[in-house]
Amino acid sequence: MATNLVQIKGTEIPTDGAALNVANRLYIDITDNDNDLSDITTGKWAWLARGISEITPSWQEKTQKMAYYDGDGHDDTEVTGKSMQLAVKGVRYLGDPAQDYIDGKQYAIGSAAKTRVLWINNGMPVVSACTLTAVTPTGGAADAQQNFSLTIAFNGAPKTTTGKLTLNKSDQAHVFTASVSDNTPAVSPTGTHANTDTQK
Repeated sequence: MATNLVQIKGTEIPTDGAALNVANRLYIDITDNDNDLSDITTGKWAWLARGISEITPSWQEKTQKMAYYDGDGHDDTEVTGKSMQLAVKGVRYLGDPAQDYIDGKQYAIGSAAKTRVLWINNGMPVVSACTLTAVTPTGGAADAQQNFSLTIAFNGAPKTTTGKLTLNKSDQAHVFTASVSDNTPAVSPTGTHANTDTQK
């Protein structure tokens, strides 16, 4: 099939100035693999985007306050633990691979509710084992589209790729396989994130 259409100049997602949320990407590994945190290429990554209107990250922190004699009566605060989660909201789209997979987890408990998540945050790939919690794949007013929401709770410390991540189209729409280039760091020496190619 020929490719004879291109994006109109000026409609691209900005790479400088005010950051837009639509620049970020969220994928769920639909292979039920929450154990492999060394190789991203083993996953089948479904893009969680169709029908999704909000993705909100939050960090829950455990802190410990201590007062020391050299603090002149003021506390010193240490972060002793941290957990990250993504709250996802939108409407239900039947036939979407990511939503259909999550729908199948609404009654899951234990390891059945676990998989891996890939969140590309302003170009930086963040990969983690996760638990799909508060899965609500339906509901709402009778004359409205069905609601869809869940919270993706990260398990353990997240990781990033050793090189440039590329997500390649598979035979299934909105499902990708991953490859990593060994010669481009995930974060450049200048401290900025290397470009991440998606949906090739």
